[in-house]
Amino acid sequence: MSYDVVAGRISTWSLEAHVVDHCNLRCANCCTLSPALPERFTSPAELARDLGRAARVLAPAVFKLTGGEPLLHPELPALLAAARASKISPVISITTNGHLAPRVDPAVWRLVDRVTLSHYSSAPLPAKTLAFLEEQPGLQVKWIDSFQVLDGEGHDPAEVFARCWLKVRCHLVHRGCFYMCTRPPHLLEEQEDGVELDDRPDLLRRIHAYLERDEPLASCARCLGASGPHVPHVQLRVRDGKDPSGRPPAAGSR
Repeated sequence: MSYDVVAGRISTWSLEAHVVDHCNLRCANCCTLSPALPERFTSPAELARDLGRAARVLAPAVFKLTGGEPLLHPELPALLAAARASKISPVISITTNGHLAPRVDPAVWRLVDRVTLSHYSSAPLPAKTLAFLEEQPGLQVKWIDSFQVLDGEGHDPAEVFARCWLKVRCHLVHRGCFYMCTRPPHLLEEQEDGVELDDRPDLLRRIHAYLERDEPLASCARCLGASGPHVPHVQLRVRDGKDPSGRPPAAGSR
């Protein structure tokens, strides 16, 4: 993959930040492993620091706040304000499953340019919630009835890396590092497979070389990338006794 450098910044498809790791859904084969991860919240100060450094050398067409489920974050307006202040991208977006949308701070919808709704066949939205989302800016609906199996071993990492779309479309800033895709922070025990976002003058060179590398990431040994099979979208068994909106389930529903 070749990346152009324009006015000292690398032009990319997109950049995202997982402002939470956890989620109100429990999707089997979740690409960010949310059902297996503990509750975590990115602070506005941390996001501002990482995007301030990233904006020096990266020019993504869109910046996405995602997760996990980003609408779980209690400081979401402050995170969006930090993203806008960084000038990382002309388009600020949120990717959500939508179930919590009517309950979040209304300022959220004034601070975004785009809302991407992942509408899952295994957790369909109530009609009222969908109608609410249809009023929000730049709504894009992705109806999803299958997930690709990403976890796996015993494959050729080089082949997986060569075929993978995540390395192009899912660039990530996470805890002070830039990653080619979303998988390394959750698959590796130590901080590997990324480039530290720092103030050193060679940051552009390091990230550009990293993006154009031909060798697989260490995490490719544990990830099937775009090579995994598609399976029907299902929810894992609910452990906390709540439905996606946070309400207790009806009697006899479990």
